[in-house]
Amino acid sequence: MPPPTDRTEIMARLRKQVAEGKAIVGAGAGIGLTAKSVEAGGGDLIVIYNSGRYRMNGRGSLAGLMPYGNANDIVLEMANETLPLLTTTPLLCGICATDPTRPLPPFLAQLRALGIAGIQNFPTVGLIDGTFRQALEATGMSYAAEISLIALAHGMGFLTTPYVFDSLQAKQMAEAGADIVVAHMGLTTGGTIGLGKEGMGAKTLDECVALCKEILGAVRGVQGEGAMVIVHGGPVEGAEEAQYVLERVPGLCGFYGASSVERIPVEKAIRGTVEGLKAVGIRKYEAGA
Repeated sequence: MPPPTDRTEIMARLRKQVAEGKAIVGAGAGIGLTAKSVEAGGGDLIVIYNSGRYRMNGRGSLAGLMPYGNANDIVLEMANETLPLLTTTPLLCGICATDPTRPLPPFLAQLRALGIAGIQNFPTVGLIDGTFRQALEATGMSYAAEISLIALAHGMGFLTTPYVFDSLQAKQMAEAGADIVVAHMGLTTGGTIGLGKEGMGAKTLDECVALCKEILGAVRGVQGEGAMVIVHGGPVEGAEEAQYVLERVPGLCGFYGASSVERIPVEKAIRGTVEGLKAVGIRKYEAGA
């Protein structure tokens, strides 16, 4: 049985879950094994995008913003690999809204026909700042194009879960029809290829709390008390950190993990397993023993 794709049914299930006081958990999957494991663990949403593949190849997630391959080609390939593995968890795709080689309406129709339930804006220029960001915006490779992507996907019946980085973007995405707004706190800090606790631009958990409150307020200003916002990234890299933020932002309804769900746990598990095996002793051969 293929995974669910009906936006109304998916949202009804998620709203019921939130009403019962249970957090929504979305997860990025760079490989099929991650997707299978997320479904087995009861994850609510699975998202695939090019950074997931690079991440599980040992590269930082920002590789997804570099010219190493066409993001939309990669996500299509990942969709064909991942969909056959799932039965109960909706699969979403991160789409590069400014790809000049692929008109979005037919591409989204192709994804819908495959069985993709939802759309996210990734790669996103929201992770870029400074002069380079200004140049991107000035030449049409803009966050506005990502808002248009979400509006288009919403109109086609997709579940939409866009990344936003501030309250203005949150308001704009809510107006475009976002079903679940993902408050992005920046590159995940933990693990061997994360930003690091003292990394440039790394937020504290209290700064994440303040920003999430602003973003939630902006979405509620458009969508009312039923607005759904979840947190992702930065120092929010596990259950403990997610609980810290969720307890301090009433109405925030969940957590979306990518590096925190698949990369960091794998790094810890494999290292620990190998260290344990290296600690195993051997018995020296003795003649006649």
